[in-house]
Parts: sequence; structure tokens; C-alpha cells
Amino acid sequence: MIKKWSLWCLSMLMIAAIVGCTNSNGNNAGGNEGAAEGSNAADPSGNEPITYTFGRNLNENDENIAKLKEQTGETLTDNRWTRMFKEKVGVTVEYKMLAPDTTSYDQKLKLSMASGDLPDIFQVDQPADMKQLMDAGAVEEMGPLYDQYASPLLKSIIESETDRIFEPVTSDSKRYGIPLKMPSTNGYNHLWIREDWLTKLGLSRPKTMDDVLAIARAFAKNDPDGNGQDDTFGLEIDNDFRYNMQGLFWAYNAYPLNWIEKDGKVDRGVVQPEMKEPLALLQTMFKEGLLDKEFGSKDNPKAMESVAAGKTGMFYGPHWMAFTAEKTLANDPAAKWIVVPLPTKTGDKPTIPLKIAADGWLVVKKGTQHPENLIKMLNVYVEALFGENAEFNKYFGENGVDGIWWMSPVYTLDPMIDLKGHQDIKQALKDGTTDSLKGSGQGFYKSMEDGNWSISMMFGPTDTPFAFIDDTYPDQVMWDAYLGAPTPTEVTRGSSMDELIVTTLTGIILGKTDADSGFDNMVKEWNNLGGEQVVQEVNAALGK
Repeated sequence: MIKKWSLWCLSMLMIAAIVGCTNSNGNNAGGNEGAAEGSNAADPSGNEPITYTFGRNLNENDENIAKLKEQTGETLTDNRWTRMFKEKVGVTVEYKMLAPDTTSYDQKLKLSMASGDLPDIFQVDQPADMKQLMDAGAVEEMGPLYDQYASPLLKSIIESETDRIFEPVTSDSKRYGIPLKMPSTNGYNHLWIREDWLTKLGLSRPKTMDDVLAIARAFAKNDPDGNGQDDTFGLEIDNDFRYNMQGLFWAYNAYPLNWIEKDGKVDRGVVQPEMKEPLALLQTMFKEGLLDKEFGSKDNPKAMESVAAGKTGMFYGPHWMAFTAEKTLANDPAAKWIVVPLPTKTGDKPTIPLKIAADGWLVVKKGTQHPENLIKMLNVYVEALFGENAEFNKYFGENGVDGIWWMSPVYTLDPMIDLKGHQDIKQALKDGTTDSLKGSGQGFYKSMEDGNWSISMMFGPTDTPFAFIDDTYPDQVMWDAYLGAPTPTEVTRGSSMDELIVTTLTGIILGKTDADSGFDNMVKEWNNLGGEQVVQEVNAALGK
């Protein structure tokens, strides 16, 4: 009860601070004086010159920012992006709030919210923070401005996977933030296998989960590394298996991280009975010694050390795990990794549950002058990267400097950037037209030609993550049924509810808890802790 009261008091104090500092006289405190600086000067953009302070989840000490400065003299506040925004929109960029990672940024944002000392334009990562800002009236309504000023290209990018992307920033039918669109294909989970081990042991690629179990047994018991010792695992697992092994659960139509549609309502996937069978499979693997017995104490990087060392030949993970798989080659240059289409219990095609991806949202502090300039900046941004006359390499990354696209106060990516790159490379290789590649395909292919194993492994034409994505997106995708903020009950009880889930599921895999009755008992306790109330609150929010 004390914890709930403390959280409620903190929430009220933050709202009071935000409202008090942003709404006096209808303007942000002190914000417009700086914003109006130089407003009488002529500007070639045709816009009123204006200076904004920005907040970004961005590491100002990133090595690529340092590389860019070394090569070109450009800095975070004076680079090709900031110069373009000044020239084309009349906006001068000043940073007020930066942080090297999401956790640090979220903490800084909460402190700024509590004090009411917010930047003019800033990034919001967490749905709960977004809801707090909307409820407090601390940010400008952006919906009408987006409708009026957003270019067709910008709208096509942000709304490419439906306008549901605005759900987390919508309150009373008003939209308060602009999504930082990202490729939703980042949410795919893939099965990676050492093909050289399959060949050595006379095994075929898996199509069903029985095949996966048979391969795991062979990899653990039949000395695939040929050193005569019993020192290999069948399948990598770590303490965040709900995330890192999603593909194994999807094989049974189980969705541990998603909200799903069920009987006309929305429900949490992790408490559905479909979870039992994949948990029972992992329990069997653990009992047979196919898994690392210490997985419960290992995070993903620690658990993946066995993969890099050549002691585990199969794991689930996203496409960027290619960078970890590549480390295997240092110990065994003959190692050959492949990504196979996700096996399922029946061998049928899997359903891929995805969230409509965004790196949070950009918002404008209440009272800031010309909030439409945020939309204009995004128009300029997408035109530079994806427009008809785009200079993709210049603005995405060039001369060994990665992430130039990230060194901007505003950003959003075409969600097809990775998949289209793969598709273009595959077609160009087929047609013999690789010299004519453009955009991401050109960049990826150059890296492949330069011998970048990880890029080849991710985006190459066959046996790669994007070969599987190309075969399944979007036809086999099931979009997450709820994208909104945590409900009141989830805010106050969510950590206890999640701890129950993690403890129980881990206990099932370890064989300490029965996969059937133990799971059912967990669901009952979860509902009693507040799960049933959370589900009701989510359905009420969706009007169901």
C-alpha cells in the first residue's frame, strides 16, 4: 500500500510541476525568448528563423560521432543535418537533454518532467511517460499539424504499417506525438544452426519441433566439434528466454510478449495454455542435458559465449545476432551458419507476432512557437534519405562512419529499409546488375563485397534472416493487439506480476514445477495479483 501511495504521490507531483511550468500565460517558461532569437533576420528557407532546444536518447560520445568529426569537422550540433534544417526550415538546433542509453534518458526525462524543465522538442521512449505528458497537458497536440504539413513521403513511411502506430500518443482522439518509425522486421526471431555440424552428423535441416529436438540431442551427445569430449550444448538458452527464444514459442502458437485477439477480446499471450507445450519441450531438453544448466544466471551475452567458443551450434535470436555468430569463426574458420525458416510443431507456416515498431515519439513542449516545424524537419529528413533525389549514403553512413542517420535531432526510418535492401541485392545478383544498386541495397552489397561476414549473413540472398522475412512479411504477420500505455493496475502491480511469470516459467524449465498444473496455478495467481484487472483495463481502453 505504501508503494502504491508513493507512486501516486510522485505522479501527482510530476503532473503539477509540468502543468505549472508549461501553461503559465499559455507559453513555456522562458522557452519563447530563445526561440524568437534572430527572428527579424531574413532567411532563405522562407521560414521564421528560430532556435529550439532538443532532448534525444543519443550518446554524444559515440565513436562514430568522433569519427565524423575527425573526418569532416562536423559535430553533433553542427553537421550535415543541422545545417540542412537551418537552411531549409530555419531551425537552429541546441541540445538540452542527452543520454547514452534508454535507461539513462528515461531517468533524465522523468526528472525534467518533475521539475517542468523540458526541452522544446524531445524524444519520449516509454508509453507511461507519454501518457503522463498527455494527461498533464504538457505537450502540443500534433495531429492537425501532421495532417496539414506532413509530406506524402513522410506519411507513407510513418503509416506504412497502418495508422495504429499513433495509438500510444492518442488521448481523447487527439494525437500528441510523432512516431519515430523503425522497421518492425526487427521483431522477427530466427533459428540459427551450424550447417557444418548438421553435415558432419548426417542431419537434415529442421522443419518440425521434433526435428529441432533431434538436432539438439545430436549436437549435445554426438561430439559435433570432434574433440572427443562431452562439452557441447544442443541449444543456447539464457535468462531472458521469453524474448530471445520467441521463435520456439511461436512454433506452438504461443506468444509470450504479445497482446493477442481472443474470443473478441484482447488478452495476454503469456498466460495462454499454448505456452505449456514449448515449456514442456524446454523442460525435456534441460532434463536430458541439452541446455546449459546455469542458464538462469546468464544474460544473453554471457550465454552466447558458448556459441562464440564453438560449443553450441543452435540458437534463436534476431538478425543482428550475426555479429555474435561471426565470433565463432575466430575459433573455427570452417564454421558455417545458416538461418532456416522457423520450424513449427506441425511443420506448417508459423504466425509471426510483431509490434508496430517505433523508437518512441517526438513531442513539442506546450507553448513552443511554431510546433509545425517538427513536421517540416521530418519532411526534410525523409527526403534526404528516401526521396527521389536522395543521397542515401551521405545521410545514412559513409566512409566507415556508421549511424549518420542517427546523428540528427529528429529521425525516422523507412520500415522497408532492411528488407528492400535484401530484395534488391537478391534481384541484382540474379540479373547481374549489382553495379546499379541504390539505397540500402547498394550499401549492404558494398559491405558484402568488402568481406563483411555479418552483413552477408543478415542480408544475403539465401539461408539468411531476411530471406525468411522476405518469404513471410507481411502475409504471416499478426500485429500486436494493444500498443498503448501500461494500465493503472499494471503500473502499480506489474513488477510483481512479471516476477511471478519469470520465476514460474524458469522453474518449469528447470523441472521444479509441472508444465501443466504449475502453469495453471501461475495463471490463477497472476489473475489474483491484478492480471485479470489489467486485461479488463486494456479491453476498456480499446472499447471492447
